[in-house]
Amino acid sequence: MAPNKHVSPIINGNYNSVQQMNGRFSLQDEDQEEDFTQLFFVTTYTNFDCLAHGPRGTQANLPIYVYQFNPNDGSMILLNISGKAGTDEDTFENKQPLVNPAFTRFHPRINVVYTCTEDVMNNGIIVAYEISPNGSLKKIGQVDAGGTSTCYITIDRKQEHLIVTNYWDSTLCVIPIDSKTGAFTGPIMNTYDPKQGFKMQAAAKLNGGCNHSNNDESTIRERQKDPHSHALVLDTSQGCIAYVPDLGKDLVREMLYNPVKGEIVGQLNVLPSGMSTGNPDGPRYIEFHPTFDIAYVVNELSSTIAVFSVDRSKVNAIARASRENLSLSQITELSNGPTLQLIQSVRTVPEAFPTEMNTCGRVTVHPSGNFVIVSNRGHESIAIFRVMKKGSYTGQLRQIGFYHTYGETPRHFQFDASGQYLIVANQDSDSLNVFSFNLSSGEIKFTGNKYGIPSPNFVCNCVLGDTRQPESMINLSEDSHVLSAYKNLSSFLPTNAESVSSSDDGTLNFEIVNENEEASKEDILLKLKKATEEIYLLKKQLARV
Repeated sequence: MAPNKHVSPIINGNYNSVQQMNGRFSLQDEDQEEDFTQLFFVTTYTNFDCLAHGPRGTQANLPIYVYQFNPNDGSMILLNISGKAGTDEDTFENKQPLVNPAFTRFHPRINVVYTCTEDVMNNGIIVAYEISPNGSLKKIGQVDAGGTSTCYITIDRKQEHLIVTNYWDSTLCVIPIDSKTGAFTGPIMNTYDPKQGFKMQAAAKLNGGCNHSNNDESTIRERQKDPHSHALVLDTSQGCIAYVPDLGKDLVREMLYNPVKGEIVGQLNVLPSGMSTGNPDGPRYIEFHPTFDIAYVVNELSSTIAVFSVDRSKVNAIARASRENLSLSQITELSNGPTLQLIQSVRTVPEAFPTEMNTCGRVTVHPSGNFVIVSNRGHESIAIFRVMKKGSYTGQLRQIGFYHTYGETPRHFQFDASGQYLIVANQDSDSLNVFSFNLSSGEIKFTGNKYGIPSPNFVCNCVLGDTRQPESMINLSEDSHVLSAYKNLSSFLPTNAESVSSSDDGTLNFEIVNENEEASKEDILLKLKKATEEIYLLKKQLARV
């Protein structure tokens, strides 16, 4: 079923839409057009020699492609090709292209995107752009990433810090940002190194090292000589535990994060990322379910998804202890073990398919919470699983099927805002392919929309609000009418919904409230604002079903 062109949520029996504009909201009549634009910010590889792995597609001359998305048929129009590095004083001709931007984060509240460069020989760079509905990009700053082969960016709950993950040397770095503008306010303020200062053992590809695209025994031995942090995701209820999949050591680290100081304090616990069969797993990403206390870890090397239960009581206890300024050792003792517990492991490829011929790419939870999706590089497929929702099996996965991506090496994929279209980046066949997604069955079907692009590696969905901020816009923390509107909408929330967090694909996820938990007025207003944003997005999705 094609998405509707116009979405009309119901408030008190009247058809209106709640419109977000840079963190501000208004009520909008049905006969008015929605004031937002949906763009896809796609990055590409420009220098294969600087990578740990070995793409087989075409090197790009410029690394950033911006497309406008049409939700009526899943088609896209190319608006911009960009991505020059250098200072503002340099002429366009003198600027060189950014080297391999390969992960992008769209700010959850304002029209700013952050992208990072992937380079095993030199420290990564984080670049911030203001993005406009016409696809134009205005660079508003850049900072050093503090490590090599930068691969992941996280924005903390109060949107005051970026936390950056560097794959090659495994370092984790915190960078301050302005919560109102999204601009960088300084260089790196904190670094955590899982290597504890030890030098890398493995060599880069240019220096005789292995190609990390391969999955044979000798390659895996080289890849797992050193720690390799591949992502950092904060817990969804408190934002004080950073979960870090370490591909080089087959484990997930639970780190204590202090959001006030912008500091990764240290390691609380570690746990295996899979079944501990003795074979390598190589955890790549972790994603949390939007409503269940469940986490999903995709293991790149073993082609598995590990399903974990989340002990929310432990998470809350750690948060309280951190606010009370207990020491790291005291909090570690208090936690009495990891907050995650393995409950299931499922293959991402057919049972008979050899896993040494495949490595997993991305994993995500569908915005509805009904499905988990992962990409297979080698099997060239999207694997889709249904999330079970009853009894002791809640959160566990049941296989739906495998779907060919009509291309090679699906490194990344992304849903549109409605969750009804899936855009797949086929890195080694130089293409973006668009699939329709059946919200009932979870099956996907190729739409025929295919776009040539050299070595695409990441697809970021940017739903842009109106940045003009007319006088009619109301600040949530300043006007009681918005609070009243929130109360009118509250019947759509789960009774235990508290606030929301942003996942890898920009989806805002509900959190669970502890009514007796202490919180400041500032925290409550921030959570209220985020919850209102989530209501808006959920009602848009519901109207399109």
